[in-house]
Amino acid sequence: MKYDPLTRILHLCVALGVSLQMITSLVMIYPKPGRLPNQWYEVHEGLGIGLLGIVSVHWLWALGRSLARGEAMMLFPWFSKARRADLGRDVGETARQALRGRLPAGDGPRPLPAAVQGAGLLLALGMAATGTALAIGMAPDGGLSPALRAVKEVHEAMAPVMWTYLIVHPLLGILHQFAGHGTLNKMFTLR
Repeated sequence: MKYDPLTRILHLCVALGVSLQMITSLVMIYPKPGRLPNQWYEVHEGLGIGLLGIVSVHWLWALGRSLARGEAMMLFPWFSKARRADLGRDVGETARQALRGRLPAGDGPRPLPAAVQGAGLLLALGMAATGTALAIGMAPDGGLSPALRAVKEVHEAMAPVMWTYLIVHPLLGILHQFAGHGTLNKMFTLR
């Protein structure tokens, strides 16, 4: 599959932004009544708000390009019996290839990678949106309303899933690269 320059730039920005967000989350001190945040929290908060914009633009661009190619719903196969069946077949084919020590290739769009991309974009958007809501709605002393406390719980519950995605997604890209599919070249070469 070929990627246009804007997709590559947005992907790189999201990848770097999410990576920095996850790293700063390990060293930041979250504000609470009676406890001030550290500078890493400020970095995390500012970067998160910026990342919401970048992820939103990525979403709009990805959906626009997918609609133009007639593939938009491949990102979200969950609401269609036919798309779920296509995804199931692709998962089965991927498993059969993996048992033979191979990874499926192909230049055309496939349901499994598309669904993984859609899930990653949803996860990034969810984390950025909940984090931005916290940044905007939190009291100056770090206090949270009951609704914002629930938003904070959702934000924190998504973090382990994002860590998993942040580890597995690049590893699969590297495996595909080593399998001769040129995955990393296709995504990160700007020519």
